[in-house]
Parts: sequence; structure tokens; C-alpha cells
Amino acid sequence: MSDYKRLVSYIYEYVQGEKRESVGFVKVNARDGTCKIQIHMKGFYVRGQQPYRAYVFTQRREQLTGQLLGELESRNGVLEWSGTTVTEHLMNGGFSLEESKGIYIEGEEHIYAAQWDDYPVDVERFVPLGRSARQALVKPDGGMVSEAEEKETEILKAAELEPEKKVEERRDTREEQWKYLENRFPVMQYVDGSGAVMSSIRLDPQSLTRVPRDKWELGNNSFLLHGIYQYRHLLLLRRKAENKINYYIGVPGVYNDQEQMMASMFGFQEFRMLKEPGVKEGSFGYWCRTLA
Repeated sequence: MSDYKRLVSYIYEYVQGEKRESVGFVKVNARDGTCKIQIHMKGFYVRGQQPYRAYVFTQRREQLTGQLLGELESRNGVLEWSGTTVTEHLMNGGFSLEESKGIYIEGEEHIYAAQWDDYPVDVERFVPLGRSARQALVKPDGGMVSEAEEKETEILKAAELEPEKKVEERRDTREEQWKYLENRFPVMQYVDGSGAVMSSIRLDPQSLTRVPRDKWELGNNSFLLHGIYQYRHLLLLRRKAENKINYYIGVPGVYNDQEQMMASMFGFQEFRMLKEPGVKEGSFGYWCRTLA
């Protein structure tokens, strides 16, 4: 494993085995043999409520094996846990950070989970180390990931989202790639406040399957996958000003401080409302990332 490793993933609630809305995030930083894990979730404890327990898990055969991290603490309306452990033996357990797949949280008949690749977690297969059988907190009729979630996973796999390649490795220039796309998808155009011409192509999950990977490198990015899952589309953008042309990926979202923090972690530094200027707080728009 490399000297430095950084992971950030959204935490989702699971109801009867189905992935629902995001409730927070987990951040991992590993360097020089030590690993710091931070969990941040919306929520609070009421009087008499049992604390949630957090685990880091790996996959072994057909089972998700969890190593206990600890109990989340309630602070100012959020639930948090943070700790430092040895990278090769997480919490003195039987697997390393490299072998880990994500985070699992349970308590008070609620289940939450995050997977590093942002795909749904089959929470029914989770078993903590030292527990001989799954003490399920979900209802007995909760089972397999829903048909809708399975379809979502297939769509994202078919889109073949992968890490960006170096510019010299691309067979096509950005202009050629854009021409390929605009000949196959509707293009919207408008002039922004600086006088530049903005062109956008809206791609839903089904459309993504029609984009060959050598035509547009989308990147295996958790924030991008989160945007597709939540809003069912993303934008490819082209900005032309004088003799300069720039290309962007736009991930849909609502502007607020927490989303700004998560977006910047994944390289989406700019928020564009695209149509109307005005107050950004609480406004819908797109988190944009420049494509080289």
C-alpha cells in the first residue's frame, strides 16, 4: 500500500436492506503506518437511547466481517466518532485498511453504511468479529437489495466510470470528444455573465451507458456517483470565451456549507447556478470540476 491513502465516502441509511438518503460521511487518512478514521452523521441521542456502534468491514466469501471501532458520541446535534489505529491491523483486528470495504453502523433498530466505492452495501450479510450469528436489527422481511438498487448498480458499472488517464494517453482531443457527444445528445446553450458561451449536455444514467469511455473520461469519483444517485443526471459543460475553451463535469446539488466541504474534497471547487445570479445558500445548481 502506498505511504499515503485518503478515503471519503457518504453514509446512507438502510431500511429493510434498501439504500436510502445520505446522513453523513466518513473520512480516512492513512500515513506512515497509522490510520485516522472520522465519522460524522446527522442526529442526536435522546434520554435512555443506546449509542450507535460503528464497525469497519471487509468481505470474506459471502460475508461482510466487521471490526468494532467504537460508539458514536452526540455533539451539538451530530453523531461523531474518531480514532487512530494501525493501518495493517485495524483496531487490532484481523484485516488491514487495504482489505477494508467500508463502514457499518447499527443501533436502536437503525442501520447505516458507507462503502468506499459508493455502491450499495448488502447489510444483511454483515457479521461482527466475535459474533457467531447475525443479530439482525432490521425486520425479518428485509432482505436482498431492491430491484431498483440492483438496476442502479448495473447502470453505473455499464458506464465504466474509471480514473482519469493522462492527457497524452487519450486517443481523442477534448474538441473531438465534444463533437462526438453533441452529435448524439441534445445541447443547451446560453451566455454567462462574463459573455462566454456555455454549452451543456445532460446525461442520465441510461445515457451514460451510450458514452464510450474513450470519448469522455468520467472518473470513479464518489461525489459524482452520489450526485447521479440523488438527482439521476449530471452535466458535461463546454465554456468558450474568446480563444479559450474549457470543459467541466457538473454534479447537481444544493449549495450549503456541508456540501461545499464534500464537493471540494472530491475536486469540485466551483458551484454554478447556470441560469440565475443571486444568493447561493440553499439554491440548486451544479458543482463543477475542470477537465484537463
